[in-house]
Amino acid sequence: MAMYSQSVRAPPPPPCRFVPRPCYVMARPLLVFMPNGALLKAAVRDVWASNFDEELSNLSAVLPRYPCVCVDTEFPGAVHDSDMPRYMRGPRESYELVKRNVDDLKLLQVGIALSGPTGRFPVAWQFNIRGFDPALHPHAPASIAMLREQGMDFAMLNEFGIDPKDFAPGFRRSGLACGRLTRTAFSGSYDFAYLAKALTGGQPLPDTLDGFLALVRRLFGHSVFDVKHLARCCAMRGGLEQVATALGVKRAVGRAHCAGSDSLLTTDVLLSIMVQVKLIRAVRA
Repeated sequence: MAMYSQSVRAPPPPPCRFVPRPCYVMARPLLVFMPNGALLKAAVRDVWASNFDEELSNLSAVLPRYPCVCVDTEFPGAVHDSDMPRYMRGPRESYELVKRNVDDLKLLQVGIALSGPTGRFPVAWQFNIRGFDPALHPHAPASIAMLREQGMDFAMLNEFGIDPKDFAPGFRRSGLACGRLTRTAFSGSYDFAYLAKALTGGQPLPDTLDGFLALVRRLFGHSVFDVKHLARCCAMRGGLEQVATALGVKRAVGRAHCAGSDSLLTTDVLLSIMVQVKLIRAVRA
């Protein structure tokens, strides 16, 4: 990774994978081309403070045709656990643990991938958020080490990242807060909890699960789905990588635990599940 002096203020190289900047071309169906004219199959656009407004405009331009929004977040692990074994926890006990962790920790990245009737849009957006310092703020050391191994540079996040106070109004301005959109995530309790915290100005999450679900409906509407639950309904268990492998879905670009890349993979998993469900219904018809 290239090093930058303190005097340079241009955005740093993205943590996952650098791709040449695409040119957005409206067509039927919508196509995205690289500067050399080649069709873009998949890319992650890193979003920093300096290109935040521009990339929100790019996202807004394609959102009407790709109204299914997949969200992935990266955060500094978990610092609270429960004495109760995971298999014994009910929804309310699980939410109590989510709330304790989300209230005490900071958001690092938000990945957004889009899909619609014509399939997945080839570009995902990775919003890099400033404000976390491993020397000052609570975190799980093993999680921070893993994120560093995957390419996350916390100094760059703090120098070039988006101010959390700017993220929420930008999110709403882009149209991502529209209640008519469909939202998805994989094992998304933490993803939607961190996003809800960001959109409410860093306020603590509601005390009860019912209050949290009401907040999710108010912020994201009623079409909110967990792809992990959909996979279980199709007899597939495990994490995102395991389910993707079971479906024969390969990561299109980037690395695991980069929010943009994971949001793309989650979208591809969702689309693959939908194809399988349609095939099963066709056989049974």
